[in-house]
Amino acid sequence: AGFHAAIGPSVHRALKASLSVAFECCASPLNCYHDAFCSAFSDVDAPFGSFGSFASFTPKRGSFEVNPPFAPGMIDVVCAHVLALLEAAEASREPMTMVMVLPGWLDSRGWQQVNASRLLRRRLLVAAADHGFVDGAQHMRRYSYRQSPYDT
Repeated sequence: AGFHAAIGPSVHRALKASLSVAFECCASPLNCYHDAFCSAFSDVDAPFGSFGSFASFTPKRGSFEVNPPFAPGMIDVVCAHVLALLEAAEASREPMTMVMVLPGWLDSRGWQQVNASRLLRRRLLVAAADHGFVDGAQHMRRYSYRQSPYDT
């Protein structure tokens, strides 16, 4: 949890109000905002609301927030899965929204795949100095929030 950072409550509320987002695809019981989420450890996290690993999560429709741990390999895998889910939803004519929170690593494979996708509707790059996250280790720290080390 210490390497993962969540978006703050005000962002979650805005996403719920504007896009009906009520599910986090990359969370844990320690940093989730919504009652429904995917997590890395489904065997331990299921009693707290986890739907299991995002890698095996295959919703047919809905609105989701996707904020994977900022690790290069993880981001690439998560981006590929998001694009596959969006393709499947489009093919079956089901509505699906994926709000992705990614580091501004413009040269990463995952970022490039999403950026080049015809399914991308909006992109917003926020400077690191202009935002922060809820720390994944907030339960062990004095302050819940931390400054973002990256543009996001």
